[in-house]
Amino acid sequence: MSNTNVLKGTEKYFIIGLIVWLFAQLIRFIAIPLIQSVNNGVDAPGWLYPAILDVFAAVFAIPLILLVWKYRSFVTWTLAIVYFTMSITDHIGALTNLYIIGEPIAFLEMNGGRNPYTAPIIQTILDIVFFVLLLIPKYRNLFFKI
Repeated sequence: MSNTNVLKGTEKYFIIGLIVWLFAQLIRFIAIPLIQSVNNGVDAPGWLYPAILDVFAAVFAIPLILLVWKYRSFVTWTLAIVYFTMSITDHIGALTNLYIIGEPIAFLEMNGGRNPYTAPIIQTILDIVFFVLLLIPKYRNLFFKI
């Protein structure tokens, strides 16, 4: 069992930042209406894959938060690497769909006319930042120390 209280300085900020970013992934449940919209024939079928990955990312974030907070280990680190790889793949797929298909009708009202590229670009950048930080020995060792 990992003790977050013994972490110091940047290590503590990294773990807290990682947990906050994982909590922010719960917003990805908004892809459920997109899945319904594709199934009802309103939106293009190309949106189904990124939408399913979004829901999977939201669901998978919940146990990953617990693991990062209390049970940091090699398995937790590996799951975090897999998670961010999947998440980056999802965001790149969404950006590709935005370019090829256009914004999904299911999200037009939610977006309020703003640039639909902004959120996936920022999310991709933050995912890449945490992915790279997990590879840096200082932060990687937080998961490997017993």
